[in-house]
Amino acid sequence: MKTYRLLLLFVALLLLQNPISAKPKWQDRYAHDRFEVAGRTCIVIHPTGAKNHRWIVRPAFLGAFPSVDERMLELGFTVAYCDVTHEYANPQAKREFEQFYHEARRRYDLHEKFIIEGFSRGGFFALSYAIDHPEQIEKIYVDAPVCDLESWPSRREEKLYQDAVSRWERAGGDFNEGHDYPIRYFQKIRDAKIPVIVCYGAADEIVPYEENFGRIAGEYRKIRKIRKPDCGHHPHSLENPRKIVRFLRRL
Repeated sequence: MKTYRLLLLFVALLLLQNPISAKPKWQDRYAHDRFEVAGRTCIVIHPTGAKNHRWIVRPAFLGAFPSVDERMLELGFTVAYCDVTHEYANPQAKREFEQFYHEARRRYDLHEKFIIEGFSRGGFFALSYAIDHPEQIEKIYVDAPVCDLESWPSRREEKLYQDAVSRWERAGGDFNEGHDYPIRYFQKIRDAKIPVIVCYGAADEIVPYEENFGRIAGEYRKIRKIRKPDCGHHPHSLENPRKIVRFLRRL
């Protein structure tokens, strides 16, 4: 049994570095545009029906565990992506993501506020960006979000940890100030009264909830928590996304 659990943990670690998902349905079913901003890959996926001008944006892992995105597309939402997957929310990456935000609005007539969605390290970026730009954020949807880079990748994942440190340094940021950015500054999200929905696996040993989002949830009434009792770090989201979608679509 111990060997089996170690094997599962090893597979989960591989997925965390390179998430694997089936070919997302939007590639065949939805019109989409691909362009670059500041050298970063950006994708905007258009709904087939009447567009409601609301949008949901991923900063990482487009196409992984896509049940929510696919349902939102069916409901008239635009789904967008700007690839800052491996940037650990360093200051330069956040500035370039903001350039994408303005470019996407200019091109596609999208609302001033958007839903930001982040899984794992994408959650670190989503929360960090929302803290810096609460005026742009309608809602936040995160799953197993990293909130402290000393928890993950931490020094146990030395190569990834040093990569995070070096990206912060190259961007002119202070990693010592930034490694727990979402925890340190979550009060700005509370002050802006931004609704947040978080999913997490109670058995997650890679990004433990108690070391990450559990440290900032507190008694904030605008947080909706979905606890998956027997789930580890994967799978993210829900196979039936009804609860999440209902939260996100409600104005």
